[in-house]
Amino acid sequence: MSKKKEFKLIIQEFIEIDLPELDHRKETDLDLKSNKIQVLYGPRRSGKTFYFYQLIKQLRKNKIAKEKIIYINFEDDRILPLESCDLDSLIQAYNELYPQNDQVYFFFDEIQNISGWETFIRRLDDKTQAKIFITGSSATLLSKEIASSLRGRSISYPLFPLDFGEYLQFRGFKLKDNYQYSKQRFEIMKMLDEYLEEGGFPEIVLNKNKEQDKKILQEYFNSIVYRDLVDRYSLRNTNLLKDLLKHLFANITKEFSAHSYYKSIKQNMSVSKDTIYEYLSYIEEAQAFYFLPQFSYSLKEQRVNQKKIVCIDNGLRNRISFRFSPDTGKLAENIVGLELIKKHEQVFYYQGKQEVDFITQDGKKLSAINVSYGDEIDPREITGLLEFAKEHPKTDLILLTKDIEDQKDGIKLIPLWEWLLK
Repeated sequence: MSKKKEFKLIIQEFIEIDLPELDHRKETDLDLKSNKIQVLYGPRRSGKTFYFYQLIKQLRKNKIAKEKIIYINFEDDRILPLESCDLDSLIQAYNELYPQNDQVYFFFDEIQNISGWETFIRRLDDKTQAKIFITGSSATLLSKEIASSLRGRSISYPLFPLDFGEYLQFRGFKLKDNYQYSKQRFEIMKMLDEYLEEGGFPEIVLNKNKEQDKKILQEYFNSIVYRDLVDRYSLRNTNLLKDLLKHLFANITKEFSAHSYYKSIKQNMSVSKDTIYEYLSYIEEAQAFYFLPQFSYSLKEQRVNQKKIVCIDNGLRNRISFRFSPDTGKLAENIVGLELIKKHEQVFYYQGKQEVDFITQDGKKLSAINVSYGDEIDPREITGLLEFAKEHPKTDLILLTKDIEDQKDGIKLIPLWEWLLK
């Protein structure tokens, strides 16, 4: 069968099906009315296709005719293999089916798998009134590549695994009015502990058979190793890559030194320090981990000092990393790091006589945040914040706790569950 006929079958099939009921919402800022090409990227299995369905249902609810909304998954084996020249067959197929339609909404899932897709998208944007939405995994659809390929025509939005508010929604938990002051807060605290362990991948949260979770997360890890890293960057030393990833998972929220890691493995593994730095850059591009610099107004110091490790998902970390204890404090700190990365221009950590877990900077505004997720507050958490404030007056000082709300020495003590939901 020709590619054009295959596309016709897929287009008509999508128009005729009823989309699955979506009781859960994932929040991003995509604008259905924008004339920009909109790109959604994030880790595999973070809910990008699910979010596309959500947008499509919204369009249908807004009375946009079904035949004006086209979704194509470019991992559909019925149309593979595809070359860039085959993409023209897609438009021809649609125009032959619906020649009268002018403004069409195109949702292209994983189109970056097709070499030369950028030229096709630019031409579609130039020659038609179509509204174009694209999604792909972080490792295969890098924001810097999008900016280069689409030349100012696009807006990119990252999609992360579920935050705590979305997690509650996916679990069917509805917040009542004034929940902070009701008994419901105890249920929320219990679910936060579950969230810290389970993580935020939608498939894991919705899965009723929890015995399968470990296998599913292992497959996610294998996808990161082989599809996102080995295949994309043609990496040869898979033993090094796996060991490095497992080391990073085991040491979330700690400072990482490539030099120290090199010294620890060089006796058992033939590897150069340059290779380690190279693999780290690929891991960061794939958004499996974030490496936060130490706070300094000197870019040189930011580059040379150790970086703090934040991983993309606690559940994945807990599956891959061997643990001697629940280490709930680390998991809570990692979640805070992720939330700050999503919402702030720059995120750092601070190391003086004491440490501050996170420093955020938005313009000239600084905030210093420590996390103390235990029954008692370690005095060092207070000392670290006050030390930073002495060097940088007018900084907002925040200490996130398990369930203590107070104000002390200019420091706001806020329960973590409440901070996450705000």
